[in-house]
Amino acid sequence: MILTGTGTSHGIPVIGCNCAVCTSKDPKDNRLRCSAWIFDPVSILIDVGPEFRIQALKYKITKPQAVFITHSHADHLHGIDDLRIFSHSTPPTSPVYNKEHEAHIKGLRVYANDRCAKDIAKRFDYIFTPTKEGGGKPKIEIISTKEHEAEFPLSLKNIQVTPVPLMHGSLEDMGLLFTETKKDGTKKSIAYLTDCSFISDKSINLIKERCGVLEHLVIDGLKPTPHSTHFSYEQALEAADRLNAKNTYLTHMAHNLSHKQLSEYIDAVIPKFKNLKRNIEEGGSASPAYDGLILEI
Repeated sequence: MILTGTGTSHGIPVIGCNCAVCTSKDPKDNRLRCSAWIFDPVSILIDVGPEFRIQALKYKITKPQAVFITHSHADHLHGIDDLRIFSHSTPPTSPVYNKEHEAHIKGLRVYANDRCAKDIAKRFDYIFTPTKEGGGKPKIEIISTKEHEAEFPLSLKNIQVTPVPLMHGSLEDMGLLFTETKKDGTKKSIAYLTDCSFISDKSINLIKERCGVLEHLVIDGLKPTPHSTHFSYEQALEAADRLNAKNTYLTHMAHNLSHKQLSEYIDAVIPKFKNLKRNIEEGGSASPAYDGLILEI
């Protein structure tokens, strides 16, 4: 997995802001909107925000087999139109393009919870409305994870994907657990839990039951102080301590602290968290994420 964006809804630098973080020369302080891409052994996109085209070009994203949208806020969804380049079997400019064959293809699978699926259909209704010739648009199939609960964990090659219910203020959000079964039968996982202010015991237990070894946890940590719809840094670390991943990374960060300052902040508070402290002593980590960070299992 590569983290293609680790910033909050404004992105960093924030438009019109001259703070030390927004004017920093450290590339780790330059954050696109929050998203990720699994590129091996299968191509899976997690969120397509307004900078998706930039991210796709920067990280050379290749045709995804599936897309997961965590929730319908603009910074996670409003690049959906740029999926059209990936959503046809062959481009119309190809000499083997067959319009009749193309008409029978449902399109790229886009998974979302029930609320998000309905928001996509309403907000981007042009995608699903028959139109006259011209006016390119993505060819996608929206699949509600709630309506297809029996199908999960979803297997894509040897990656199992489990939706994890989260709360983002009063909005039902979707975290994701990606689990790979190794040749020796062991399971290793990455949990991706962005945009959350509450994780239920049921969701904590779901991750623990299915993860095998939780190698990496990517979790929402907006800023030092509490927020109504996001974890603060310490709230994120508290949840991380319960999940007990080998490596923990805060994402969806605002411009309150630089990457260096937040790293120092985390180091200072780690003694409060028994499991995180032990994991670090045993070679693990707890740190802020950054754009381009690659996580391997």
